[in-house]
Amino acid sequence: MNESFIYERLKALSGGLERSVYRDISKAFEEVVRYNEKALDELKQSLHKELRDVSERFYLYGAVAAVGDVPIVNDFLFSMDEEPVEGSIATIFCQCSRSEMKEIFGSSQELIVETDEGEVPITAQIRPCSRYQKKIDELQNLFYQNGIYWRTPYLPYVDRFGDVFCENWDFKTAIRSVRFQSGDILVGTGLTPLWNVEPVSLKCTVFPIPAIDERNFRHTLTLPFWEDGYVVRMDQAIKNVFMSQDGLEVVTEEKAQRIFDLYRIAVHRDIKVPHYPLTTNYRRMRHIDRQADNAVSRILTRAEIGRIVTSYEAAAGLELMEIEEGGQGRIGGLYNQYQFAPKGRERLLLKFCAKKEHFLTEDLVAFLVEEVQSYYPQFLVTGELILGED
Repeated sequence: MNESFIYERLKALSGGLERSVYRDISKAFEEVVRYNEKALDELKQSLHKELRDVSERFYLYGAVAAVGDVPIVNDFLFSMDEEPVEGSIATIFCQCSRSEMKEIFGSSQELIVETDEGEVPITAQIRPCSRYQKKIDELQNLFYQNGIYWRTPYLPYVDRFGDVFCENWDFKTAIRSVRFQSGDILVGTGLTPLWNVEPVSLKCTVFPIPAIDERNFRHTLTLPFWEDGYVVRMDQAIKNVFMSQDGLEVVTEEKAQRIFDLYRIAVHRDIKVPHYPLTTNYRRMRHIDRQADNAVSRILTRAEIGRIVTSYEAAAGLELMEIEEGGQGRIGGLYNQYQFAPKGRERLLLKFCAKKEHFLTEDLVAFLVEEVQSYYPQFLVTGELILGED
C-alpha cells in the first residue's frame, strides 16, 4: 500500500466531505503508511542481524607486502611483527612448497648475500620465525577466553618466513638481498607478513554501571568499526565479555573508568594487496551449510565431505576427485590440532586435483584436510595432491 493508492480510495469515498476533513483523513493515513514502512525496515534489519553468521567477524586473512607498503593497506591488513630477532642477520621469505620449506629449516644452507661491497657466500642456518606463530597462538587463546569459536587459520605465508643465522657475520654490513646458491628458490627480503588483526586500546566513555550480581561493574566500550570483530585481552579483574546494542560490554571488578586492550579483527575490505594474493579461512554460509551446522549429528557421506570442502573460499583452485576409505596420503592436517582420537581408527584419504600448480597448493590441501578432520574426529584424515588435468 502506498500514498497514491490511499488518495484514490479517499477520493472515491469522499462524496460530500469538506476539503478540510478530506485533508485531515489523508494526513492520518499518510502517517500510517510511514509507520508501516519504518516498522518493516526495522524488522528486515533485525532479521538480517539474527541470520548473520557471527563468525563472519572473526575470519582471518593473510598476505605479504614490503615493509614500506604496509601503511598503504593498513585500513584492513596490518603487519604481524616488524621487530628483528636478536642474532639474525636477515629475515627472508622463500617462495617454495611446504615440503621444501621443511627441508630448508632442517639443514644448513649455502647462501649468497649481496652487500654494498659485493656478493658474499655464507653457510647459514634458517630457522622458522617463531614470533609470528606466537602471535597466532596468543590470538587463539584470546578467542577461547572470549568464548569465540576458533577456526583453523589459513595463513601459509607465515610459514615461509625464516631468520638467517650465520657465525662471524659483521652486523654493520648492510644486506641488499639474499639468494640460494642453487638458485632454484626465489627469496625475498624486506617483506613482512600481514593479517587483519590490529591491537587497539579503548576506554569506557560512560560511567560504569553495576552488573546484575551487584558486585561487579559493566563497562561499555564504543567500537570504532561496528562490523568488525573484537576480542579483549583478559586479566584477572575481567569476569565476562559480551556484545550489546550499545557496544562491547566488559564486566569487571573495577568500578572506575579504565583502558582495555583489545584485538580488532577487520572484516574483508576491497583493498589491492601489492605483492602476493590474499589467503583466508573464510567459509561461505549457504542455506545448506546453516542447516548442516544446526543438525544434531553429522552424517558421513561423500556428498557431505564435498560440501564441507567447497564451502571454503580457499578451495576455489582445487577439485575433490576421490575419497578413499582405508587409504593414507602424504599430506596431513595443517596444524594437527584435531589428532586426539585413539590410534587404530579408520582412515580417510582425500584426493585433490589442482589444474594450476602454486607454491601454496600443499598448504591448501593440508588446510582442507584439517577442516574435514575437525568434522570427523573418529577418522584419521589425510590428503593427496594430483597436478594437471588427469
